[in-house]
Amino acid sequence: MISYINTLANVLHKPLTMRQLPLHMQIEHTTYCNLDCIMCDRSKCIQTPQHLAFEKIARVLEEVRPAKISLSGNGEPLMHPDMLSIIRTAKAQGCSVNTTTNGTLLNTQRCQELVESGLDLIKISIDGATRETYRKIRGQDKFLHVVDGIRALVDAKKRANSSTPFIRLNYVMTKDTYREIPMVVELAAKWEIDGIFFQLLDLVGIEERKKSLIGDLTYEDFSHELTCALAISQSLPITTNLAAIYKELGASWKKYQFIAPYQGKQRICILPWFQTYISVEGDVRPCCYFKYGQYGTMGTIAQATMQEIWNGEAYQRLREAFRQGKRLYPVCQHCMARTLGDIVGNMKFIRGWKS
Repeated sequence: MISYINTLANVLHKPLTMRQLPLHMQIEHTTYCNLDCIMCDRSKCIQTPQHLAFEKIARVLEEVRPAKISLSGNGEPLMHPDMLSIIRTAKAQGCSVNTTTNGTLLNTQRCQELVESGLDLIKISIDGATRETYRKIRGQDKFLHVVDGIRALVDAKKRANSSTPFIRLNYVMTKDTYREIPMVVELAAKWEIDGIFFQLLDLVGIEERKKSLIGDLTYEDFSHELTCALAISQSLPITTNLAAIYKELGASWKKYQFIAPYQGKQRICILPWFQTYISVEGDVRPCCYFKYGQYGTMGTIAQATMQEIWNGEAYQRLREAFRQGKRLYPVCQHCMARTLGDIVGNMKFIRGWKS
């Protein structure tokens, strides 16, 4: 609790140097993946897939001891050979641990192991409520297999009488998936899923795919499906972020047109004061959007400690720019910067929401 209070003070006052190491960390522990999804830019930024060694991850966790760690990036987390060891190590240090998976590797044994590991939150990306749509988005006919995996995970929790991991679906909304938004809400409730995060499409890095991903999708059609899904969700035992999306729909729609949303002085990114991202190469970056490594590297864990990087010149320069409302990097231009109000407001929808 004290660490959260200190972090809140940092977010409000926005100092250039920090006494406290990042409260939240995202670690890209692998860039191996068994799918090639049409809205993912992994094929553009990953030439040779690799794993981040368990020993390096353990060393960073020992130094930082974050309150929360997210194991995800440009890869399928469950393909890392030491995934369970990473989770257990983080849990032993008191971390809340979450991960994002495509669900294709979930089976009875693995689900039991994940429940026993202490994993707090698992986000399963599905992007379709039918086999046909799923296959179009994911490139493989794995929909029913993923559904079986979800059911196996729910059953594993029941057998262990465990409330964790909290199971959340991630659903990217494109021209091919938006009409199935109401349907996936109903399915998630049927599968006994805890919540759904409906994700806005991000075209940064894949601008050339705008036509294939958005096509003739209109604001009116998009809004209609969201309204229907919101009404359905309110009658079912499942939590979603639909109300939050609908509230900001005007600004959100600009992302689909690849128009930089109006930010205003109130939309100052707060991530440099409490969260960081470590790539599979060991590079420390402001967040997961800096995936290409062309800019935005704050340092590397092979050459410096997290304390040195977190308070180094690069991070101080970033904080100073953000504090002034400036956006130093291209990826920041189309980002709807998360404010403290956004994070606090979203927490009421889904436990582990901001992860």
